[in-house]
Amino acid sequence: MPLYRALIALTGPGWGQLLADILLSTALIWLVHELTLAMFADAAAAMLAALWVAVYPQFIFFAVVGLSESLFMALFVGAILCWCRGWFVAAAAHVTLSILTRPAVDLLAPLLVLYFALLIHKLPLKTAARQLIVYAAVYCALMSQWWWHNEHFRGTFIRLILGGGENFYGGNNPMNKTGGGIKGVDYSTADFDKIADPVKRDNAFWNAGLAYIRHDPIAFIERAGAKFGRFWRLWPHTDSYSNPVVVAIYVLGFVPVLLLSLAFLARWGIADFVRIAPLLAFAAYLTLLDMVFVASIRYRMPIKPFMIVLAATALARFGRRWAPLRPLLDRLSAPTVSSPAANARAA
Repeated sequence: MPLYRALIALTGPGWGQLLADILLSTALIWLVHELTLAMFADAAAAMLAALWVAVYPQFIFFAVVGLSESLFMALFVGAILCWCRGWFVAAAAHVTLSILTRPAVDLLAPLLVLYFALLIHKLPLKTAARQLIVYAAVYCALMSQWWWHNEHFRGTFIRLILGGGENFYGGNNPMNKTGGGIKGVDYSTADFDKIADPVKRDNAFWNAGLAYIRHDPIAFIERAGAKFGRFWRLWPHTDSYSNPVVVAIYVLGFVPVLLLSLAFLARWGIADFVRIAPLLAFAAYLTLLDMVFVASIRYRMPIKPFMIVLAATALARFGRRWAPLRPLLDRLSAPTVSSPAANARAA
């Protein structure tokens, strides 16, 4: 998708790109803070979540390696924040821009519009339908230049990208035994390289992947399980990222987030289900996509800001049960809870 490349074209590669990614990663700190407040009206949890994002090793890593994760996370977390606050037009703009960065949430976004309208903000059905129409209008307006580009250079309408077919085939072919998507290891394009037309080539990838699944559905199911394990693995599968230092950083960074977010679900998940359901749906949706296509813990990154929201809230709630931590949590809460806006959210 074009948005991250367009951003780098504006900033320039090198220091310009690095500065843009660092600013986006820094913005994520504020966005997670505000999202935690919007969801739970807990200033201490919001401060803990912001601090957690600021020092989280993988966020720091992706802020300096020149990939699209920082842009996508800032936009999608911004979309969820806007939906939580009832800003549907702003949310539509944020989520569409996130799709122009990475198309992963294209199918999920309309469902989120309806969910926030009907179940979070309890809007009438006609008003919720109007918000869906607004989303569609914003989506078409922002995507139109990309559609024009594809029509002009490809000679046909392409709504998203042509890489989906190769990605799908990469995860569903006789070579793939691990669920990964490394060209030359998990799949080969030799049988498709002779197809010059990119649209026909993409269709050929889709057809070959579907044919393989129909031919061996048991292997597809088994590989989907392997992809699930690879997606939620504690450290990278690739050998170059499997040295003890990298493994330790990944494990020590991710395990507390995982355990505390699971603790939140176990302790408060039912009571808070309506408000956290969009976060759970997003996590389940990305997991399912990777189980169908190819899996990598890199693709899990956009889930982590929401896991940190739950983990920090669990930490704050558990901390209030331990007397020595209460004064610290009170100090974290005081600057925001004393404000009229926070009091209104808490009420």
